[in-house]
Amino acid sequence: MAHRSKAILCLCHDRDLLVIRRMLLEHFGYSVLSTTSAEGVRAMAEQQCPDMLLMDNGDPGVDYAHLAEQVKKICPEVITVVLSPYYRLSNRGAGSAVDRFVAQDDGPDALIAQIRELLDGTQEQEMCPT
Repeated sequence: MAHRSKAILCLCHDRDLLVIRRMLLEHFGYSVLSTTSAEGVRAMAEQQCPDMLLMDNGDPGVDYAHLAEQVKKICPEVITVVLSPYYRLSNRGAGSAVDRFVAQDDGPDALIAQIRELLDGTQEQEMCPT
């Protein structure tokens, strides 16, 4: 684990899913902020720049690419990750502020591996307890 707890700001309209994500990420030593709205993301980013913004692209009314761009203006070093129901969306389209797309169906092991790679520079396999 990292020496300092890295902060991940999670956006999802589903409160139950936010709780599950918080538990998973905290289990692996990350500090978690969460919100159900784009306005909440902007407000939290202004208060405390997170190390990562993790959001679903299926949230109604949220333009994740535009929101990522807005947060990067507030916190230029933030890593932006979009969880997508679509497998293998291309990363970093032309002019995109999104750093990585992760397929939701890949499960928690793949999500944690991607987060560790982006935040900690490590690549591990099978990290979730069985």
